[in-house]
Amino acid sequence: MTAKIIKFPGQRQRASEPAPSELAFGRTVLDVVISLVDGDPSHSRNASVRADDSLADLHGVITRLYGWDDAHNYYFSHGSCRYEDPLLFSTQDCLSARCRHIYCAADVPVGRLLAHSATPLYYMYNLTSGRELKISLDSAQVMEQFG
Repeated sequence: MTAKIIKFPGQRQRASEPAPSELAFGRTVLDVVISLVDGDPSHSRNASVRADDSLADLHGVITRLYGWDDAHNYYFSHGSCRYEDPLLFSTQDCLSARCRHIYCAADVPVGRLLAHSATPLYYMYNLTSGRELKISLDSAQVMEQFG
């Protein structure tokens, strides 16, 4: 004999929450300002990226904007988290990387870090020479989002 489960009216099941990497941002476009951390403000660049583009995609945009050859490793940092070049990340032990808050840049959408945060994103390219950039939302877009 099998039991039959009868749901009571109004009884709701809680929907499972998607993992952060599964969040869909649609076709939202983010206008970002990219500038050298300790450099001349005239070297800053503006770019538009889709919120669902990965940080690895943003790396490609940055290398094209600055005319770099993409021959060096990179990483992003946001708060206490680090998002590494997929080639760097592949050398990490996954469990210890997660404990140290290190993630693969190809797995993290830009919108997850910038869309709802006033905290800038930092980018380091050519780890030996230390080209560090600060990436933040364009102030006009911030005003539009947060009033």
